[in-house]
Amino acid sequence: PKDWLKLRENCQEMVYAQNDDDEVNAKVPLRSSHGKAGGLNFVDNYITIVNDRPENSYGTEQDEAPSLYGIADARHQFQPDFFISCVPCFFQENGDLNRRVAFTQAPQHYPEYQDKFDYLDNNNAQFFRLNAMIRNCCGGVSSCGTNGMWQLANRDNTTIWQRRLKRVRDRDSRLRTELIEREQFHTSCKIEDTASSLDRVLVGEYSHFVNRKLSYGMSKSPEGFLGAQQRWVEGAITLCLQWITQNADAHGQAKRNGPLLWCVIIAFAIYVFALLRLVTIEFTSSLLVQIGLVSAEDFDHFIRTPLSPLISKAYDMLMAVRGGHSPNSYSYKVYEDMTLQFIVWMGTCFLCFVALWLFTTMCRACRGFVVFPNEMKWWGRLVISFDNLTYWVWFWTSFFWIGFNVFLATTPSTFHFNNIGMMSFMLAATILNYALIISNSMRFSIMESIDANEIAFLSMDNIWRANQLFFMVGPIQGFSVFTGTKNFLSYLLYGQDIGGWAGGDLTQVSIAIVKYWTTTLILAAIGCWVYLFTSNPTPTEYQSRRPGCIIFTFIAMDVLHPCIYLWTVGNKFTSDEAAKMTMLQKLSCSRWWKAKLAAVVLNETTTNVFRYVAPTYNFMLPILVFYNASFGVSGGFTLVSVGAGH
Repeated sequence: PKDWLKLRENCQEMVYAQNDDDEVNAKVPLRSSHGKAGGLNFVDNYITIVNDRPENSYGTEQDEAPSLYGIADARHQFQPDFFISCVPCFFQENGDLNRRVAFTQAPQHYPEYQDKFDYLDNNNAQFFRLNAMIRNCCGGVSSCGTNGMWQLANRDNTTIWQRRLKRVRDRDSRLRTELIEREQFHTSCKIEDTASSLDRVLVGEYSHFVNRKLSYGMSKSPEGFLGAQQRWVEGAITLCLQWITQNADAHGQAKRNGPLLWCVIIAFAIYVFALLRLVTIEFTSSLLVQIGLVSAEDFDHFIRTPLSPLISKAYDMLMAVRGGHSPNSYSYKVYEDMTLQFIVWMGTCFLCFVALWLFTTMCRACRGFVVFPNEMKWWGRLVISFDNLTYWVWFWTSFFWIGFNVFLATTPSTFHFNNIGMMSFMLAATILNYALIISNSMRFSIMESIDANEIAFLSMDNIWRANQLFFMVGPIQGFSVFTGTKNFLSYLLYGQDIGGWAGGDLTQVSIAIVKYWTTTLILAAIGCWVYLFTSNPTPTEYQSRRPGCIIFTFIAMDVLHPCIYLWTVGNKFTSDEAAKMTMLQKLSCSRWWKAKLAAVVLNETTTNVFRYVAPTYNFMLPILVFYNASFGVSGGFTLVSVGAGH
């Protein structure tokens, strides 16, 4: 190791005609930097070498103890209490080191952007102030690059080299076992933090989220944040494809435990299949009966017979609320079969969960012989990792909800459902969403206030910004599917270094996509209203199409702030310039129009109005369903998909 840096200084160009190894020397490919992960690995190796020098040794067991590796990006600065708050997380209550804690993560905080003026959610508040707190319940918060502290196990420092299955040069299309510099952080994609976190999850380690402002950052420009969003999605696609095709840059126990991810994928696929079967296939018995594991007589005796009286009472209560049968009422037999299907489906899901819990408990007793999840929290962390890898798959949902509401606003539609039931469902969903937010915010605010006065809490602005992002980043994610797949193929087929990125990578493309996409939404909302009034609808058609126009208008209002911001950012137009211009000159000056738009929309008063419109609408929507059932379908689905806590 002591000659490592000297060898790096005296690198030579590779000669294809010469062999890599001979009796004396072993030629090691000097690979490119691999972005941020390459820098982290270099520092890790360098500190390890310096720490191993005789003058830096303690001569005790401390020399073989794990080390803590704090990461602060160039734009971030740790506060004095960062280490005081994070280091205790690596120890048990009795003071012993907890080797299962992989890392800690603190929120990213940019003080120059207040929540109300953080038009593009640069603080990523919804994740750090709600999602991360929920994921922390099972130790499943993924590393976010900066503001983290990793526990690195002591390694054999007699050599800085290791043999790994990699493609380190454009030699041929095969992966080969190469001698490379030792790596701790993943270098095969643009999100080394997520990739390295996944390795730790696969071996059973967990993380701690410290919900305090322990590091202050100098933010990128808000529009630059859109470029970061594009990079994150691109990296997730690349990493997902690497794991699916068994080309992930994992090694050791993490690579051997890779099938655990497939267990989660298969379980999710079975769940989706069961859900589709529930809503598309009419059946009056369990799947276990159909495949022959349970007889129809036993099912009727133990399931149908005990449940029939309860279902009958529920049906009678529903009819009493509705005032008896109506021409649109369905028969009791339909109601009984439908209710029984749902109960059996829920019961099957519960039994599967119990079976998983029993199997996991048995693995805990045999953890000395098998490497398998030995606690339910481990499964929770695997599910979170699965979400980190595949969240981009759902980029189409924003297009679907927008398109669905445009369809309802332009085409008369008829739906058959109970508006009281739909109203109850929507009201319950709204209350549960906001209860989740309030309870988590209060819980962590009380816990953290014991230790410090500065607490990262969730505000109404953060909820509003999260809803904005849902509709804004759909096109960016769709675009990233192509760029991420392209990067993966370059990595797979040519061994190209895809771990690094330039500061402005595709930022301007992302800005242009969001700018024109949000503008299209606003103009489309106006167009829907114009078409509604100019198409001479009948009273029935008007009542059917109006809810779609109203809901789509609220979506357009959500993206109005970022749209105006992106069109007017960087516009410099002073009052002195305006005073020297005539009215005709002002009307023909684009900079004057941009300044006026920014003054009207991007101010505190307008922001205060807009941020409370969405929560008010969420609670008013169930009441609107009672008076106009056409609000139910689009409003209910939209509320579930993009409501508070999405």
